[in-house]
Order: sequence, then C-alpha cells, then structure tokens
Amino acid sequence: MELRQLEYFLAVVEEGSFTRAAARLYMVQSSLSASLLGLEKELGTDLFTRGRKGAELTDAGRALLQPARAALHDAERARDAVAEVTGLLRGSVRVATVAVPRDVDVLETIRPFQERHPGVAISVLHDGAQDLLGLVAEGTADFAITPLTHRTTPALRFDPILSTPLVLLCPPAHRLAGARGVQLGDVVDEPLIDLPRGWWVRELLDRMFAERDLPRRVRLEVDEWFGVLTMVRRGVGIACGPLACIDETLLGGLSIATLDGAPTWELGIATRDEALRGAAGRAFLDAYRRQCRERLGE
Repeated sequence: MELRQLEYFLAVVEEGSFTRAAARLYMVQSSLSASLLGLEKELGTDLFTRGRKGAELTDAGRALLQPARAALHDAERARDAVAEVTGLLRGSVRVATVAVPRDVDVLETIRPFQERHPGVAISVLHDGAQDLLGLVAEGTADFAITPLTHRTTPALRFDPILSTPLVLLCPPAHRLAGARGVQLGDVVDEPLIDLPRGWWVRELLDRMFAERDLPRRVRLEVDEWFGVLTMVRRGVGIACGPLACIDETLLGGLSIATLDGAPTWELGIATRDEALRGAAGRAFLDAYRRQCRERLGE
C-alpha cells in the first residue's frame, strides 16, 4: 500500500467521483482508476460502488477512511520533522478564519510568507458559519481566527487579538443612522438582515433580545458578511455586526448607530494546547502574530 494510493482514495471520497478527483489531482482518470484498483486488489475487497451517481464508499471503504487520513497526516508530520532538523522550511498549514478586519486578515500574511518560504503549502478555510473552534479541536485546521464563543474547551487555547462592540448598520437616510445608545426595543419592527444560526454575531444578538424579553422575528438571513453589508447599502434593511469588521472603504454607503448595552465581540487565535504541528505551521502563526502586533500598534 502506497501513500499516493491513499491520497487518491481520499480525493475520490472528497470529490464524490473519479472524474472530479482526477481533475483535482491533475492526472488522467484511467491512471487514477488503475491505481485504486491495485489498492483494492491488495486489500482483497472493493472500496467503492461505482455507478451513475458517482463513487460511493462500501463498508470496507468507510473502514479505511480514518486510517487513510491518519496515515497521510503522520507522513506529513514526518516530512515536516525532517525538514525542521535540516533547516528547510516546508510542509503545509491549514488555517480557518471568519471575515475579519484587514489589519488582522490572515490573507495579508500569505504573500510575504510564501515569498520567503515557497515550499510551504497553505490552505485557508474561510467560513463564518462553522464552529471553527471545533475544526481546530479535531485537527482539521492547525489554528483558527475566530470569535471567542461558549464552545471553547479546555483542549484549546484562545489568544485575544481585538475586542469590538456590536453596532447597527443602516443606510445613510435611515431614521437610526448615526444615532447613539439606541434601545433594542426600537429595532424590533425594523427589517433586520440576519446572519444564520452558528455565527457568533447572531448568537449575541439573539441573547440580547432574550435578555430584554423582546420578540424576535427573523425576516431575512444572508450566510455571508459582505452580502449583509451589500444589502444594507442597497436599502434592503438594517443589520447588526462587529464595529471593527466594517470595511472603511464601504462607509460611504453605510451609517453606524450604537446600541445601548451592546455586547462585545472578541476575536482571537485558537490553537490546541499541544505544540502546533510542524515548523511550517509555527512559522506561519508567528508571522501572523507579528502582522497583528504591527498593524494594531501593540
């Protein structure tokens, strides 16, 4: 059994078909199929049911899934360990992030880092709705740039980067535009543009309504922060979000109103308690921390 066969196996699982997996791996489908047929022959069983719906795992395939992922993960760690001893920085880094202000945007770290370390592969999972702390805890991401939520566990370390209050975002002509200390009751009948459940902003806002015993009606949900900002600018409604996450270049079409008793949205870096996997991961995280210190004036 070869590592490349396990890589091909996982590609088919993740893509759901041999055709898409071959395209992702930049190889012809016949070569991919031949390699996996060899793996099945060695194991003495079929791993996939091949049909019009694509490639579906058999029971044997499902049994191989976790060991295959673990084997590739261990091989990657072994390569990183050797590279660290020999002074070569290579390997991979997996970062999960929500939409954040530009000063703490991990995308700003990537270009200068890869100019210095072209041998490092970087994967960015950009998703606000998922539990990013969970992705770190389970090892899917090496670290995450995420709000501090109640889902923090003892297995994770959370280092704050910035804290910012929730504010209301309004079209410039809206009656609340520029207001200070708005009572949440004044927002009940407004067309509020919400982020879906799972976003920490939504959780904090829901809590505010519940604590004040106010009715909560969800009229419109948008599962992407910049989509929310765009809708506010077009006058669809108003929204609630972290003050620091409002891009200054968009302020020409937005007005801000402060909320009385607004909760704080805290952003930070989540890592596992154990040492970050590999020299590449540690070096990239160090570079990101330096960016945050320099741009935030710490």
